[in-house]
Amino acid sequence: MRLFLAAALFVPAVLLLDGPGLVRQSALGAATALFLALLIRRVDGKQVAMAIVIATAGEMVLSLGWGLYEYRHAAIPLYVPFGHGVFYALAAIAAPRLRELEQRIVRGTLLAGSVLAAVSYFAMQDEWGLLWWIAAAALIARSRNALLLSICFAMTVLLEWLGTGLGNWRWAAEVPGLGLHSANPPSGVGILYVILDTLTLAVARATQGRTARRLSGVAPATE
Repeated sequence: MRLFLAAALFVPAVLLLDGPGLVRQSALGAATALFLALLIRRVDGKQVAMAIVIATAGEMVLSLGWGLYEYRHAAIPLYVPFGHGVFYALAAIAAPRLRELEQRIVRGTLLAGSVLAAVSYFAMQDEWGLLWWIAAAALIARSRNALLLSICFAMTVLLEWLGTGLGNWRWAAEVPGLGLHSANPPSGVGILYVILDTLTLAVARATQGRTARRLSGVAPATE
């Protein structure tokens, strides 16, 4: 519980202190890395590293390449990559502790996400958010890790509300190349962490499978 309380204070503090300049960005990046170091002892460090790599690649594609959103003080703030690791670790720590409430949390996420997407669509013409939510809901409902994905979705929505509310980043009002309207943030923005977690777990399973085959001396199947 203390870790989550610490995170609830640390994350807003980083966003409030965010600003231009290499010194400030380096300090926030280092502080986030240190906070991640406190969490990583409780989870699979390799999975956290995979999540950081995948998420950072996604940042470069979605923000720098596609222009879906942009940060206010830097192309990609230095605290962001480690911040992705923090969120992945927090969700991984929380999921086992909430296992008894899995059905309620998953159903609650699906219900709340649907309401949020509908309100955002009718109130702000959030077409992009609605499409993202439909995809996110399908992934959550079909996943063997629905609890983890639900937790990540909820955490992402809260983070996005805070970050966009403070002006740390902003989503494009119109999706580049598609012409779809988007809210700031889009209602289904949690799909980003849903996809991140799904990819991270898939890579982890594939890596573990290859390692197990090597240790057992069994060659991988070939066509």
